[in-house]
Amino acid sequence: MGASVVAADSKIKEDMTKLLEALDEKSRGILWHLWWYRHAEISQLRDLIDATSDFDVLHRLKEVINKQAQRLWGKPAVRFEQSRIDPLTGEKVLFSWWFLGEEDALVSVSEKPLVDVFNEKDSVTVVAQLPAVIDIARADIQFRNGILKVRLAKEKK
Repeated sequence: MGASVVAADSKIKEDMTKLLEALDEKSRGILWHLWWYRHAEISQLRDLIDATSDFDVLHRLKEVINKQAQRLWGKPAVRFEQSRIDPLTGEKVLFSWWFLGEEDALVSVSEKPLVDVFNEKDSVTVVAQLPAVIDIARADIQFRNGILKVRLAKEKK
């Protein structure tokens, strides 16, 4: 990789880390979800964070996530679209919120991945950014003394 590509990748990761750190747990959950799936309907996001109303989700999208992104990046992180074609699937998606800058959200191979833990009602969810060369089928998962250890091997060429 060229020096400019590595520097750009490092800047993207640094920017995303700063934004995630500036958000509360529910807003981080929304942003992770939109980053992972690229888009979601308001009802999906409401259920995701167990919000009492769509207004709570809208408030987080506009007044929490986008305000922090505007402050840190100079642009919003999410946007509502009445109709949009998903560039990865070619599917027409109606009335959804979209993570902006999909090209900026590519998983990198840097030394410190983004990781977040969500302690939910009946589960714990760990979301981690991993390089594309990981072989999930060869996962080694151990749980001992309240500590979860997941070891993922790199794919063999």
